[in-house]
Amino acid sequence: MERFYVCNVCGHVEFGQAPQNCPVCFAPKEKFSEDTAALMPAEKEGKEKHVPQIVVTDDCGLIPDLCRDIHIKIGSTLHPMAEDHWITWIDIYVNRVFASRYMLRPLMQPAVSIHVKKENTGTLTVIEHCNKHGRWMAEAKI
Repeated sequence: MERFYVCNVCGHVEFGQAPQNCPVCFAPKEKFSEDTAALMPAEKEGKEKHVPQIVVTDDCGLIPDLCRDIHIKIGSTLHPMAEDHWITWIDIYVNRVFASRYMLRPLMQPAVSIHVKKENTGTLTVIEHCNKHGRWMAEAKI
């Protein structure tokens, strides 16, 4: 069973072991707790509005030849973004190494597009956090 460590300050998830400092909020290692239930199972009820949908394109319109575009939306049925129920953040990992966090507010759509250098290959992992239903994860090959 995979081990997850969650930052008790910002909710960031690390795989395998806690880092010296949180890459999001810089909290020390002592602020992380092991949590085997950190992520909702993909088959759980509500998955159609929570599991990230990932589209990888090998061509980038912004920086041709140097990167690939990755489009992420939350849910096969788009997740609502209301004052009382929204996606608070989307975290991106490349080969289980944290790359970036995108903060969202109800006035935004639950989606993000990123540009990843073409030399980065392997697995792209996306974890999203719903303020009512917790964290959900999806992965795609890049």
